[in-house]
Amino acid sequence: MKLKFNSDGEFKILLFGDIHECGDYKASPNFKDMQKMMNAALDEFKPDLCVLLGDNCHGGVYKNEGAEKFKEMVSDLIAPMTRRGIPVAAIMGNHEHDHGIDDEIVAVYNSIDGCIMRNDAPEITGAANYKELIYSSDGEKPAFCLWFIDSNNLCEDRELSNYDYVHTDQIEWFENESAKLREANAGKPLPSFVFQHIPVPEEYRLLRKAKPWEIPVAVRGHNKKSKNFYVLKDGASGYLGEGPCAPDYNNGQFESWKKTGGVLGAFFGHDHLNDFSGKVDGILLAQHKTAGFRAYTDGCRCGVRLVTVDENNPENFTHEFKHFKEFGLKCECLGPVFKRITDRQSINLTVGSRIAAGAAAVICAGIAFKKIKGGKLGGKQS
Repeated sequence: MKLKFNSDGEFKILLFGDIHECGDYKASPNFKDMQKMMNAALDEFKPDLCVLLGDNCHGGVYKNEGAEKFKEMVSDLIAPMTRRGIPVAAIMGNHEHDHGIDDEIVAVYNSIDGCIMRNDAPEITGAANYKELIYSSDGEKPAFCLWFIDSNNLCEDRELSNYDYVHTDQIEWFENESAKLREANAGKPLPSFVFQHIPVPEEYRLLRKAKPWEIPVAVRGHNKKSKNFYVLKDGASGYLGEGPCAPDYNNGQFESWKKTGGVLGAFFGHDHLNDFSGKVDGILLAQHKTAGFRAYTDGCRCGVRLVTVDENNPENFTHEFKHFKEFGLKCECLGPVFKRITDRQSINLTVGSRIAAGAAAVICAGIAFKKIKGGKLGGKQS
């Protein structure tokens, strides 16, 4: 399958994050609402490629029910794209790795007509590291490169990092392949995007520590950054709903992009609430909230991002995030409250309910302890 710029010199990429589809999808209103948005986005944006940013379909379906059932689920998930003849690229999320059948999952995706997921480098870390070229509108030469990187799962050394990072052999593969593209492009780096599930630690450079009065609207950092609360810096846009769940250990992937050149932007899934974006050292880092209603989410604000590249001016690519309700859709799978409240209100309700439940448990425990203590002290001694 050869990707190329349209006759008008544009190439459109539509991104879907963390759909987390499950085996009972056929009877699920969650699936119907997700596909409702998927169809609306495809009809409005008419993309040339769709990208699933990981944690797409639950690997337990393969583990428990076999390859054919899993293939049926994946095929039904991407049917709105394949029916329209739009190719689909998928990447591995951390949960695709949960069941120890990485190669089998990649093989299923690769077996579906219209899906370009594969593993170009089986000798390195990860189950699906690959690149795809976008050719010029005349089809003659490569004009842009799309990198799909497997960001793995949990780190083996949990004291070093909670989530894993892109490993050194993966970075070396990227650099070696980039050098080949540069040589074929008269010594100039080929402009490119990176797509992977777990974000790079440099996303925190789009945030700043919250001032004391900003704490109510701030988010707590992830894992080793959990002592601090953060808000978006000026210049970053979108919604920050949770601390970015990046690796605690920085293995130099972002610095490799800078050194190699050509990377204009990187797009991540993993964080179900975040849809913020901004530039760090000239490279756009864009976070994607879930495009579905299966995993933890924040009411009715799932969405998609459209990225549009100009063949003649790729550095000035555009991108926009559009939420479920902005397509004029009505949600069926959520109750009357969560259909209407905002992200922040949803989060605050969740946090408030947990605090209330914890306080109630403490009070009940205290009352019970007093009764037990009172019975022992006040009872007759034998």
